Amino acid sequence: MASNLEQQEIRRNWLDLPSDVTANILNRIGIFDILENAQKVCTAWYKICKDPALWRVLNMNDLWNSHFSLYTSYEKIDMFKQAMDRSQGQLVDITLVYHINARLFPYVADRSSQLRRLELVSGIYTGCLTKDALVKFPLLEELNLYWIQISIEEIETVGRYCPMLKTLKVNQKVPRVWMTDSTTTDEGRSNAIAMAIGENLLELRHLELIGNAMTNIGLKMILDNCHCLEILDLRACYNIDLKGDLGKKCSEQIKNLKLPNDSLVVFPYFNEMASGLVGLVDDYEYILYVDDDFEEFPDYCRSD
Repeated sequence: MASNLEQQEIRRNWLDLPSDVTANILNRIGIFDILENAQKVCTAWYKICKDPALWRVLNMNDLWNSHFSLYTSYEKIDMFKQAMDRSQGQLVDITLVYHINARLFPYVADRSSQLRRLELVSGIYTGCLTKDALVKFPLLEELNLYWIQISIEEIETVGRYCPMLKTLKVNQKVPRVWMTDSTTTDEGRSNAIAMAIGENLLELRHLELIGNAMTNIGLKMILDNCHCLEILDLRACYNIDLKGDLGKKCSEQIKNLKLPNDSLVVFPYFNEMASGLVGLVDDYEYILYVDDDFEEFPDYCRSD
């Protein structure tokens, strides 16, 4: 058993760590623990916790875990703003989840001109990718959207104002959903997003369209125009048929290809997206439809 002297020495060693090592450790514990615990340990740690470099990557997931259920939404919003303010414009990577953070998306856009990666989760973000927001992300290289409806206009806006974009993930719940539009056919609606990607995002290297309703027409548009594409995820894209020439084109052109029937169990947010109810966005003007052919999830989509 260690003596009191040895225990004191261990404590002193923690506080005497080089600042860069301490910063590396603090980077791993999350926003909540930095603001509520780590910065209160000592003056040295407080200074490190105020350094903008510590706040270049923010994942808001840890503010909504059940561990922090005693904190009100207002308190979490305050922590969010503290984290954003401490980045002092140096933020390069942010993950925003669920409804509270959606309200603060403009707050992020106004303070993130250096942003390289943006991940949004939950349908409440629908319609947020406007010119006013995206024009502030000229360096954006990766855009990940989970459980979010994106419009043709938003894809066009991404193509116009985010010229550095190399990775796009537009992943839906399974069964797939799409926006209604009385001016187009069912097939036109199904392929609208794929066609918009093929027309506007020609420099993509990595594309995920999990749960997309596109047919071979939309997929062909992407393959014919996105010549830099190396990674393509088509899981749960049940309207495409890869048995013929299109399947051969995929295998020849794409280095890393995931097929419609490949497993989804390692897919981020799978449990949330698979169990969520379709149509929880009643405040919006469009209607979501579910394919009648897929009343329940295939066995390979289930996680035990």
